[in-house]
Amino acid sequence: MCGRFTLTTTNEELMRRFAVQTDQNYPNRWNIAPSQTSLTITCDNETELRLNTQDIFGVWQSGLGKRIINARSETIAEKPMFKEAFKYQRCLILASGWFEWDALKTPYFISLRDNRVMAFAGLRFTEGRDNSFVIVTSAAKGELVQLHHRTPLLLQRKFWPIWLGSSHQIPDECLISPESHFFNWHKVSSKVGNVANDNADLILPIYEAQSKLLI
Repeated sequence: MCGRFTLTTTNEELMRRFAVQTDQNYPNRWNIAPSQTSLTITCDNETELRLNTQDIFGVWQSGLGKRIINARSETIAEKPMFKEAFKYQRCLILASGWFEWDALKTPYFISLRDNRVMAFAGLRFTEGRDNSFVIVTSAAKGELVQLHHRTPLLLQRKFWPIWLGSSHQIPDECLISPESHFFNWHKVSSKVGNVANDNADLILPIYEAQSKLLI
């Protein structure tokens, strides 16, 4: 699953990499958690991309009394909760990396090797109490399986237009995350478990974070 992620970017990167227009400065976020807002991208009319700045992580389910944050890529086309959003309200969720906990509850930070902002596959919900999104997940591949058996579905750039398009048919290859060799990961401080913490120290390798305390 994916319950925490980061987003550190600039207006220039957003415009260059994602072709969205913005004149706002967005603060760096180091610990985005369910019920908090983050940036998503949608396509209004096949060609016009829109940057949404107030979408909430997790769609509220009153019957469960909580927010649902993930949707499995293997079942989103059939699940009653997700199938309409999968047809009509797909989105890109911008992220610089994400946190995952292994079987021993040790947190890790995972990012692309080139540190570029990535696009998670997302589903957007615009009815109800707020505009919100869930992260689509897929089976982990390669060495990432050692951390967790699921990862966010990271969309390759060539699949962005397909995911944001109006077609209800998404190729199977679009629903598979890249191999683990595209990523770096390392252990980080358990402080990431506290949603009140939101600073750059959270993504430092654990030995660097400990060294800072000794200075």
